[in-house]
Amino acid sequence: MDKELFGSGTHGLLDFAIEISKHDNRIDRCKKHDGRTIAFVTLCAVLSGFRGWEEIGEYGKCKQSLMEEYLGPLDGMPSHDTISRFFSLLKPESFEGVYREWILEIFRLRSSPPKDGGYRDQIAVDGKEMCGARDDSPVRMVSAYAVKSGISLGQKKVEEKTNEIPALQELVAELDVSGCIVTADAMHCQKKTCKAIIEGGGNFFLFAKGNQEKLKQAVKEAVEVAMAHPRNNNDRYKTIDKPDGKGWWIRQCIAVGEPLYLGRLHKEWPELHSFGIIISERPGEKEVIREERYFITSLKMNAELFLQTARNHWAVENGLHWRLDVDFQEDKSRKKKNAAINFSLINKMAMAILSFDKKKEPLRRKRQRAALKEEYLKQLLGKLEEIL
Repeated sequence: MDKELFGSGTHGLLDFAIEISKHDNRIDRCKKHDGRTIAFVTLCAVLSGFRGWEEIGEYGKCKQSLMEEYLGPLDGMPSHDTISRFFSLLKPESFEGVYREWILEIFRLRSSPPKDGGYRDQIAVDGKEMCGARDDSPVRMVSAYAVKSGISLGQKKVEEKTNEIPALQELVAELDVSGCIVTADAMHCQKKTCKAIIEGGGNFFLFAKGNQEKLKQAVKEAVEVAMAHPRNNNDRYKTIDKPDGKGWWIRQCIAVGEPLYLGRLHKEWPELHSFGIIISERPGEKEVIREERYFITSLKMNAELFLQTARNHWAVENGLHWRLDVDFQEDKSRKKKNAAINFSLINKMAMAILSFDKKKEPLRRKRQRAALKEEYLKQLLGKLEEIL
């Protein structure tokens, strides 16, 4: 996309709508309303808190004069059936391609180049089942969430008769992860996943569990040796949190920066530079609850960074999946197939735009304001460069 157009805010969103309209799969004689209008109206409606096709169609009718300020004179507004048909026929891979190009510009503007010893952003990758989008089988998506930037960089559908592993590997290979730390849960502690991240210019931080039993056992034994014989090849960091002022939660990381301690396994994981354990302790009803998680990473030894990275990974749950379910009611949606996948991207796009408003308040309240105050919606649409 033309960077100048994107930088001018609303024109960037109109440009996005134009790009989407190029993939309009409706029959030409049925195109009373062009794809640009349908995409732009839908985005404005979702920004304002509407989610059903009927709601979006009614929003367009009520806001026709506002839409015409950006789209020019319109011969009426698209009905809910027209909007539904457009997104049902739109191929998700086409929408995904346009979305990624749009969000990449935002990511480049919001993430800073890594300094010595630093990193550009942390990309947490995780899967989520869209509970309401069932047909013959549930729809499951793997999403990549930029933790510091607070935006979703892209998504990939988990194909039938497979699992998240190949979907994540393909997604990572397609995204710009250069200078970033990529994190995922233990399922994705795979050599191919590590290779895809390294080839993309990023660093991996992955947990080792039962799916990699030999690796987990080697890490565990090496950490026990390091804990018993403190030397310069290990690093330690501890935090004590009291979130409610009464309870407590102790977290500590012990990192080892000598992969040779893993024996022959260090040759099977050639980009592995450090490994270790993260220990969490909190009070239970009768005794202290202790959790241990072993990890591997391509980063140089830094226990403080590793502990923070492990905690940041769960932002994909709180910052993305939770908001999609609570603020955007995604799990209650009954959209099917293409429409469900495409609408998930619309939600993520709206989430990114709303995050440009740095005021600390729930997204639900911002969406209410966008519905009630046209000036606020215009601010979100027309002053993105200023907000960025």
